[in-house]
Amino acid sequence: MTPAVSTIAQQPASTVCPGRLPFLGINFLVGDIQTGIMPLLAVDLAYSLHWKAGQVGWALAFGNLALLLAQPFGGLLADRLPEKRWTFFAVSVLFALGCLSLLGHPGPVRVYCAQGLIGLSTALIIPVLSAMAMGLAGKERFPRLMGLAQGANHAGSVAGALVVGFLARHWDPSAVFLFYGISSFGAGLLAFLIPAGAIDPLLSRESHPDGTVLPLRGVLKTPVLLFFLTVFLFFVANTAMLPLAGEKLADRMPEPPGEVIAWAIVVTQSVMTLFSLLTPRLLKKTGPWKMFSFCLLLLPVRGFFLTAASTQSDILEIQILDGIATGILSVLLPVLVSEIARGTGRFNAMIGFLGAMISAGGFLSQILAGQIAQVAGTNAAFLVLSGISAVAAILGMAGSRTIRLSVPPLEPLSPTEG
Repeated sequence: MTPAVSTIAQQPASTVCPGRLPFLGINFLVGDIQTGIMPLLAVDLAYSLHWKAGQVGWALAFGNLALLLAQPFGGLLADRLPEKRWTFFAVSVLFALGCLSLLGHPGPVRVYCAQGLIGLSTALIIPVLSAMAMGLAGKERFPRLMGLAQGANHAGSVAGALVVGFLARHWDPSAVFLFYGISSFGAGLLAFLIPAGAIDPLLSRESHPDGTVLPLRGVLKTPVLLFFLTVFLFFVANTAMLPLAGEKLADRMPEPPGEVIAWAIVVTQSVMTLFSLLTPRLLKKTGPWKMFSFCLLLLPVRGFFLTAASTQSDILEIQILDGIATGILSVLLPVLVSEIARGTGRFNAMIGFLGAMISAGGFLSQILAGQIAQVAGTNAAFLVLSGISAVAAILGMAGSRTIRLSVPPLEPLSPTEG
């Protein structure tokens, strides 16, 4: 197969990105469907189907395991499939089928099959969307488009939470999964509103214009592995902090802890939306690696403050720090991966590995924090998580100096060999 030559790569950075509005609509709907599916499934299984806590935990763990194992392969697949619109449509249909499988009163087999479908499709959603953004915008406009996309994603999360809350109160609980299925299918249809040929398949994987691709062993060098380790440790420290805050307040406040967490999520998502939109401008002023160090340093500060927090207002104020860091990172991490993968043709594979590190970190975070809190209390758990985040900050600042040299000029492979 003769490698195609990129035609979009020669466009000036000021050119208006074709298909931008449908792409932002896709991200709005994806934010809508991804935020609440697991918590709502847990509630439905426990209260509507009367599953025991252990059974619910195993079902959720199965979905998370499917997501974790599939993410690296999802990134590789997103690199190899040139037609991104049809790829995303297929992924969205897969997610919708998983949601619709949960309608009614599903038995264990149907629940596990649905969890597998949702996990597999979610593993593909992020790398395919990143590929679409890079293929639409190109290197220069990628941070700007990602900022808008993540702003739409976080806004979709807030809107989805409001709709789901209304449905859960006034309709059958399973109507929530019908809503998620329809939203997912709608996101897939929006992909076809992006003009045919607007997504450059070579730009979408950060390949050279002649289509050459580096082998993975030429990309996964020590500085890159250090970057992935940093991300893993960050999410080990970060993921469990908000649930722990709810636990800490459960016995100290007259308000239900679920209400506190709901308001904390609204505050976080609102701040994330704002900083997602601001991040492209901040990157121009400071550079991506300095912004990365800044986000890493915010987490141990947040953990220390949560140790001292004792009221609802304390939690909400501290969640502003979470919103700042997470809002910036939602745009920044794909930009950093694009720096690492520049010219290698492995951008989406690296996005898949990044997603695996985030998922693995979150999975370990909940287990570790739960065990520490059970033995020594929530304050001890916060201190341990803060210590882990401090290690992540040190590794991140040390590795950022050498990360640009992580991809050596090896003899490239052809796309059919990659």
